[in-house]
Amino acid sequence: MQQLHASRLRPALRIALSLIIAGTGLVNAGQASACAACGCTLSTNWQTQGINTTPGFSFDLAYSYLNQNQQRYGTGSASAAQIGSLLAAGQEIESFTRTQTITASLNYTGDVWGISVHVPYLDRTHGTYGSTVPLGSTYLSSSDSSIGDIRVVGRYTGFSADRTSGLIVGAKLPTGSTNTTFNDGSAVDPSLQIGTGSTDLILGGYTSGTFSKYGWFVQGTVQHAVATKSFGGLDYHPGDTYSLNTGIHQAKFGAKFTPMLQLNLVHRRPDTGAAATPPDALTGGAATGGTLAYLAPGATLRIGGGTSLYGFVQLPVYQDVNSLQLVPRYTLTLGVRQSFE
Repeated sequence: MQQLHASRLRPALRIALSLIIAGTGLVNAGQASACAACGCTLSTNWQTQGINTTPGFSFDLAYSYLNQNQQRYGTGSASAAQIGSLLAAGQEIESFTRTQTITASLNYTGDVWGISVHVPYLDRTHGTYGSTVPLGSTYLSSSDSSIGDIRVVGRYTGFSADRTSGLIVGAKLPTGSTNTTFNDGSAVDPSLQIGTGSTDLILGGYTSGTFSKYGWFVQGTVQHAVATKSFGGLDYHPGDTYSLNTGIHQAKFGAKFTPMLQLNLVHRRPDTGAAATPPDALTGGAATGGTLAYLAPGATLRIGGGTSLYGFVQLPVYQDVNSLQLVPRYTLTLGVRQSFE
């Protein structure tokens, strides 16, 4: 009986793990300077990471929406007094950063190895009050739409006969635009550009399994910039990102409908370099980086012919950011995936 449960769960598990929050995790490399680790870096999408156990090719098209419009300081919402003190000390006060992303992903899975290519197209708008007293006396905005940083991710799954564990090795390429300007012609901060201008190495691993009518996975990754570019002659190095993600799905609804729940944890180191966001005007500490945790409920629906639809919402459960930063209330992802077996 236990063997029968496992055989029924494997196809559903493969579908579930390959579809989780496609297009949002690790696709959008650009970080808002007022965001420690935006929702776009939190969703651990197995397909985005290149994790797919079904042999053959698959194509994924995902849309994600991220609106960073909450001002946060440390573990709580920023108070008017904190904002006023920072502004009086000369620190920039940002209003919002809204990012919409469409990501096209092509994946190939062989017997024990595979490779995925992810091409994001970003539309980003940003507003800032600047550092002029009183608040609102000056206001700048920016808007840009273009191809973001492309990712190429490989994996090896030859550690077990059922390919439930593996290694992840990949790279983020500096293909995204880095020349966005404000409406007054001044340059937007490097952390707000469509691309980071850096070539990053991605390393990680994962494992998955089943019990009763449930499937689960655990995945961890590290992303580190190995080559960077200067902005206006000034060095900029995006902070390392450490992600740990786990999820569970229930298979009792059959092969067509699968509800899921993820926990996404991320710790992002502060950006460094002369072009990075200046330190906190009051404490002198880092103004970027932090630790965040999100719950991500969602579901996939298999409609036949190798086609699946999915949707997920990321909801914050813990946010600890350095200095004053913008965070989202939620992240929304919708997508469609076509497999060719």
